[in-house]
Amino acid sequence: MSHAFAKDSRACAACISWAGERALSDDHTLVHVERYSVEGECRTASSQDYRKVTKGYHTCTAWSALPMMKKHGGLPERQPPASRPEPALALAGAAPVVAVQAPVQAPVQAMAQTVARPAPVQPAPQPVTVPVPAPAPAAAPEPVICRSDRLELDRIPPAAQILHAYWLRLRQKRGALPRAAEIDTAQLRDGLPRLALLEPVPGSFDFVYRSCGRSLQRRMGLRPAARLVSACHPADAALRLQRDLRACLAEGDAQAFLVRDDPMLPGVRFVDLLLPLADADGRPAMVLAYRHVPGA
Repeated sequence: MSHAFAKDSRACAACISWAGERALSDDHTLVHVERYSVEGECRTASSQDYRKVTKGYHTCTAWSALPMMKKHGGLPERQPPASRPEPALALAGAAPVVAVQAPVQAPVQAMAQTVARPAPVQPAPQPVTVPVPAPAPAAAPEPVICRSDRLELDRIPPAAQILHAYWLRLRQKRGALPRAAEIDTAQLRDGLPRLALLEPVPGSFDFVYRSCGRSLQRRMGLRPAARLVSACHPADAALRLQRDLRACLAEGDAQAFLVRDDPMLPGVRFVDLLLPLADADGRPAMVLAYRHVPGA
């Protein structure tokens, strides 16, 4: 290994979703690679370089540090350097200012001409009224509607793949959908802050939050436990989430969605992984939802 990338370098070599060869230092603050331009495949579904081979020094807006580097001070985002004031421009080669003195007339002739020829009186200009056109009304901006697209499960981020693999093991062990009581949160410690458990409201299209991780609570700015989805999200974002949750329960299988234009995360694309859970009779009754936001 001949080159190292720091924990906050935002390089692909230090990203959780980069598939190149690398090694983590003993203090979990550096990633060692064979050379500076080592190559690896990008596996972040929300990145513009998804499934492309990128250099180790490459970076993008979907970058997220390795979990062990985050625990040892790795920053999710790099702070821009402080702006420096631009130096004043020097005027090179500027011509010097030369005072030009008007020629002096003979004192007697100048005074005689001034007395003999008084200056004509100019009439005062009349004010001219110019009509000012009224400004055109600004066009109303088009509303941005939150939407989601179905995503193949093999294209979800690695952190979501770990949760999906755990859910599959429980399903194969029982031969049916796992129940909420069988979820061992100790095995999902890294993803627990981004998990939420939701249950449909009988006789309604809405869902209620049964539990919610701290990372999601900070994004929403409230504690959604025991609250309706429609009361915790803007109208279009709540409708999008309700439709995806209903589709997950109707199919009774894991679903992944790539979400765009969420009002709580403007300009950011993120992945929702939805895993159905069964009731005592084995029917889909709850949804375990995992939200992966790049760089969070």
